[in-house]
Amino acid sequence: MGLALTSRRSTVAAVASVVAAMAFAAAIAGRSCRVTQPGPEIAVREMLQAAKTGDRDTVFSLLTPQTQQRLEVEAKRATDLVGAATRYTAKDLVSIGSSDGVAAPTDITVIEERGDRATVEVVSPAGRSRIELVRIDGRWMIDLPQYGSM
Repeated sequence: MGLALTSRRSTVAAVASVVAAMAFAAAIAGRSCRVTQPGPEIAVREMLQAAKTGDRDTVFSLLTPQTQQRLEVEAKRATDLVGAATRYTAKDLVSIGSSDGVAAPTDITVIEERGDRATVEVVSPAGRSRIELVRIDGRWMIDLPQYGSM
């Protein structure tokens, strides 16, 4: 009889261990499979890639609405300056130069992230640069507050 109780206890303990292990595995797997929003550094990488390929539309779409609006104001001003002979759009003011001979960044790091604002540092052989980003509707966008200011 003592042997039967021991084997029953062993079976119950083994089943409990298996259930606990399965619950633990599910918790860990669930945590690693959770979909998270891309971080601000991803928007910077997208911007660099779009600039490298000359994709002006993507570059423009990665800018905050405030920056886009400042580009629109400057485009109107540029049109007025040339006597409306040429009509400029905000995208016309997005200048994308050739990246031939330009070393790729060696590091792109989030320096600070507070709520819906972030600062990303881009390090390359040419030096360091900081980029301000704002999260709008869950998407990180590049903000150029100094653009268009006199």
